[in-house]
Amino acid sequence: MTQVLHSPFGQEHPYEQLPEERFPRQPLAGQPFTIGIVSRPPDAVHRIIVHRAVGDRYLPPVEATQIVNWRPTLEEGVGAEFLERMIKIDQDVWRAELTAPAVGETLTYWLEADGATQTARFTIRGEDWRDGGLTVTAADNALDTRIMPGTDVPTLAQGLPPLLGVQWLSDGGSVRRVRLRFRATAEETFLGLGERFNTLDQRGNVIDIRCYEQYKNQGKHTYFPIPFLLSSQGYGLLVESNRWMQFDLAASNAEVWTLEADVDADGCLPLIWFKGDDPLAIIGQFAKRTGPVNLPPQWAFGLWMSGNEWNSQARVEKEVRASLEHGIQPSVVVIEAWSDETTFYIWNDAQYTPRSADQTPHLSDFTFPAEGKWTDPKGMIDWLHAQGIKLLLWQIPVMKALEAPHPQHEADRTYFEQQGYGVKDPNGELHRVRPFWFRGGYLWDVTNPQAREWWLDKRRYLLEEMGIDGFKTDGGEHLWGSSTRFADGRGGDELWNQYPQLYTEAYYEFANRYRESITFSRAGFTGSQKSPAHWAGDENSNWGAFRHSIIAGLSAGISGIPFWGWDIAGFSGEIPTAELYLRGTAMATFCPIMQYHSEFNQHRLPLRDRTPWNIQERTGDDRVIAIFRSFVELRQKLMPYIWQEAQHSAATGEPMMRALKLWYPQASEYQYFFGRDLLVSPVVEPEVSTWELFLPEGKWRDLWTGQEIDGGKVITVAAPLDRIPVFVRGESGFVITA
Repeated sequence: MTQVLHSPFGQEHPYEQLPEERFPRQPLAGQPFTIGIVSRPPDAVHRIIVHRAVGDRYLPPVEATQIVNWRPTLEEGVGAEFLERMIKIDQDVWRAELTAPAVGETLTYWLEADGATQTARFTIRGEDWRDGGLTVTAADNALDTRIMPGTDVPTLAQGLPPLLGVQWLSDGGSVRRVRLRFRATAEETFLGLGERFNTLDQRGNVIDIRCYEQYKNQGKHTYFPIPFLLSSQGYGLLVESNRWMQFDLAASNAEVWTLEADVDADGCLPLIWFKGDDPLAIIGQFAKRTGPVNLPPQWAFGLWMSGNEWNSQARVEKEVRASLEHGIQPSVVVIEAWSDETTFYIWNDAQYTPRSADQTPHLSDFTFPAEGKWTDPKGMIDWLHAQGIKLLLWQIPVMKALEAPHPQHEADRTYFEQQGYGVKDPNGELHRVRPFWFRGGYLWDVTNPQAREWWLDKRRYLLEEMGIDGFKTDGGEHLWGSSTRFADGRGGDELWNQYPQLYTEAYYEFANRYRESITFSRAGFTGSQKSPAHWAGDENSNWGAFRHSIIAGLSAGISGIPFWGWDIAGFSGEIPTAELYLRGTAMATFCPIMQYHSEFNQHRLPLRDRTPWNIQERTGDDRVIAIFRSFVELRQKLMPYIWQEAQHSAATGEPMMRALKLWYPQASEYQYFFGRDLLVSPVVEPEVSTWELFLPEGKWRDLWTGQEIDGGKVITVAAPLDRIPVFVRGESGFVITA
């Protein structure tokens, strides 16, 4: 069967486009644009004509050109999987050049193939940017504003950046987007905007606010966008919107920074300004305003251990026993590969009679055979607790597409469909996940109270009867479609950023009904500090990824996320060197969440676990276990201080990791305060035994030697593999000696 396909928005991938899309997807009035077309099978179509009309006026048709040896053009750092997928499809690719209509006019176009096949009709309404003004509605403090089209370009409150100009994107009737231009001073730095891996100061970059799963090498992409901008000029800005927006931070013009953002249904954009001399106070005001900042339990600040290969009770117990035998006391174990990988609430190999989907499972419903992967998971959990170890289990918010017969999942999926518990497409059908990970599954509609309780109650026995201590709430970046619909009436264009925050918050509140619990998430948005804790997501095991992870943690803290960690020395691919592993361990010792994790190894040898004993065995460096143990012991000595500072962060909204560049532009972007009294300078280069760092003004004491040093200068210190440069503020009450 011959197919001729054109889909103007395709799958709405944030950064890639299918060959059958429109380029750009939403051209401005009078702008040339390209329509992409594919025909299948190859050589089945010989000529494609594009017919077009503006209003009732027909225009001459345009003949499409076939593109020989087509390959996709991708943004830097994006699309290896996409590229491989696209070039394997047997199809012909065509292009036709059109021009967008004038403002207020509508262009209609459709395709004819070989004089017969015709597609549906597609329309574009002409829109363009127009200079304009604002009408500002301000709260009592004049810093909370709602802007909408008007006639004025107002002067903002003292201490805020001058507003230079306003433009509105309009089709002649309604407005869709606003562009605000502000003065940027010559030395101004711009921080925040969520967890960012590329750099701490975003000056010179164009940064969008979009939750996206970029598997490793994140660049400017992020799982965790937050529309909060912190300026070195003493102000912060929260754009109180979940919709599309972009910050041009003196990239196009060194004297101007620009905010471009979609407005709400009423044509408004809410802005909240913060100002003050202390950047920590601004961050704290923002975090508390969008919070509260919930405090994890004290056990969350010990050592976490995890490996995606740990898919049986025997394996988990083996690794925990190894840790205890080596004198390395863990506080938390995370198990990812625990479930049947279909329901995500039933232990793998458990035996049971499938139940009606509207019933809540109980532990007594299951038996665990001696030959199964999990022979006595309740006994395992009790044993872990007896060792002082908590347990988290992995989750995703997707009703997975069926891959093999599974009676319980089939019953659950049918009920899910009948009740409409998933996000919906505009035609009312359940939306299917478009990204590669869990493609074709249904996305759980967390805004539907009935769907939320049904979904979570399936997991209640894990907390109430088995005693787990929380969930690793992975994923959350599955939504691409802007026109998808949620039960609360909002669309995907409003929720593609907020979805992971709502999803993890639902799990956090649910788990804490039954016991002191936490969630552990990689994706989030404004307000995610209400459901701690978070980690940096997927990264390689190399020095560059180590540096980017530190920047990610510091930018997350600036963006109101204080309880953060990362996979020590990366989780993916071949293991790190012993040197990188120990430098990463040293940094993680002075990090809110200290945890190691490794990617799935498909049961191959040699193992790629990031346990210190596996790293030592694989690298042949017999220092690894001893040095790792010494850092864990140091972490335990630091626990009173860490707990004190965690409580302070929760009370004030101030981050636990505080980038030194908030106050000292000359400092390295990898230096930070850990709490109020410890200055940390991670060693982020290989094969060094000394390390240069900036020490701020005042009296400081070397944590390792006790030596007192005057600050206000760059110093060089010894940095053997079993140390990390750390200095104690001289006037503090900190008394530990390492």
